[in-house]
Amino acid sequence: MHRRSAVAAAVVMGVLPLAACGGGSAETPPPTEAPRTSVTDDGSGSPTIDKIRQNGRLLMGTTDSLPGVSLQDQGTGKYSGFDTQISVAIAKAFGLKDADPVRYRSASPETRLNSLRSGDVDLVVGAIKTNQPQPQIAFVGPYLKVAQDLLVRSDSGITTSAQLADKPVCVVAETGAAQKLKAARVTQNVVEENLGTRCVEALQAGKVSAFSADDAVLRGYAGTSNGALKVLGVKLTDEGYYIGVPSRDKELRRQLEAMLKKAFEDGSWAKMYGAVYGTSEPAPTPPVLSPAPVTTTPSTPAQTTTTAPPR
Repeated sequence: MHRRSAVAAAVVMGVLPLAACGGGSAETPPPTEAPRTSVTDDGSGSPTIDKIRQNGRLLMGTTDSLPGVSLQDQGTGKYSGFDTQISVAIAKAFGLKDADPVRYRSASPETRLNSLRSGDVDLVVGAIKTNQPQPQIAFVGPYLKVAQDLLVRSDSGITTSAQLADKPVCVVAETGAAQKLKAARVTQNVVEENLGTRCVEALQAGKVSAFSADDAVLRGYAGTSNGALKVLGVKLTDEGYYIGVPSRDKELRRQLEAMLKKAFEDGSWAKMYGAVYGTSEPAPTPPVLSPAPVTTTPSTPAQTTTTAPPR
């Protein structure tokens, strides 16, 4: 009696395990898995990518005043240019499905890099022409090859840089363009403005004979001039644009390099280029990724050059 009473009590209390049998309806269902609360459970290996996925968008630090590269429409607030194309491609490579997966935060080059250090943005682009590591920042790329070139009026008759000897050529101040223009012995008659748009205005008004800047930007200006302006294609330098990333996130760098390499090889990079600069001419050969320099912590940040400061 005592044994039967104990069994009955166990059944009532639900502590007696049930034997498996053909009547599955009597089996205890398996425990329900707790919902995941963090994308780190996916095991991406990159805290930056996990943060981007969890937030559902990529927050990109950039500039807003470079046509053909990164330009914000003052009416709609929308961004356009090659950096926009590459930013969306990165977001999709990281698994974001939203049709508009990138949010842009525009600032000066110095502030942009500081916002990456502080974690206010996930990545930075915007005519960054260095791959030398800085405190807490590394660089991946180049994702776009650029060269300092010359923009002239289409009716000027100018076809070579030699025709600009001693003629006034406009550059954006504090971008390094003036020094490179003089080093290439194009002209010593350099006019500096604080904005690319003012150089274009001076060119259209005949106050200067050319505007010298990165060809990616000059093609942007030429593309909106209705044929009035053209890029000479003299390529005074050989440079590239890079993506700024948190230096400690090595897995992020690995995945970005893999994404860029795939885009170079499968034709998607060429499609992005055509979407920005047109398809009247074949897209150039994609750049070759530069091995990342050994990351150190220099006492002072290395100088980062950009084409022009934001408005």
